Amino acid sequence: MLESMVYPSFPNREDVPKTAKKRETGQAQKNLNDKNARRYLIRLANINFSKGDIWATFGWDDDNMPEDEERAEKDIKNFIARINYRRRKAGLENAKYIYIPAIDGYARPHFHILISGDGMDRDELEDLWTKCERKNTRRVKPDDDFLITGIATYITQNPHGTKRWRSSKNLKKPDAPTRSYRKFSRKKVNGMVRDFEELKAQMEKAYPGFKFLDAEVKYNDKVAAFYIYARMIKKRDKGKEKPRK
Repeated sequence: MLESMVYPSFPNREDVPKTAKKRETGQAQKNLNDKNARRYLIRLANINFSKGDIWATFGWDDDNMPEDEERAEKDIKNFIARINYRRRKAGLENAKYIYIPAIDGYARPHFHILISGDGMDRDELEDLWTKCERKNTRRVKPDDDFLITGIATYITQNPHGTKRWRSSKNLKKPDAPTRSYRKFSRKKVNGMVRDFEELKAQMEKAYPGFKFLDAEVKYNDKVAAFYIYARMIKKRDKGKEKPRK
């Protein structure tokens, strides 16, 4: 998956439009930070997890309810340690994982987790979580275009959960972003934001070999310019496609 962010660039300070300065509120900055954090998690999930991996929700029943978040985190870490112990005995590397706890007093404590699915069936995984009887595990089934974006988006939007995730150290990280100052002119952008089909066509022209998926357009009145965030997927021959490791 490829993400393209199109925004204005001003070579000289005097080129910046003279608009009224408005300081970002603390909440506005927090919202932006949350959005960027969610997008980064979605990137991590798409890079590291695919068909056959597991996403699950585990919780605590009344007899095992953690007294605080610290205790809940310890339970989760012990759970992952037991998983890795089983994996090492089977000659496997430690599991890759991303988990998000939802422990804030408004709902029954639980956590969502994406975890490596090789070498372990769902029954075995569920048996290793001993804090409740009802467990929800599923095999990951990626979408042809959006991969596992839907799953990653779901687990980041839990209204009672923290926006901070925890992850294993063995995750592959997203590539560093590249920059181009000539790919889209202001005139071209103005046409793209007014015509969805033009936006799609220009994106696919700018990134050969990629198929346009969707885009978000925002207008920034501070600099009197449009911003575009678009997602694309690399075109592939399904007949020759191999499962990702």
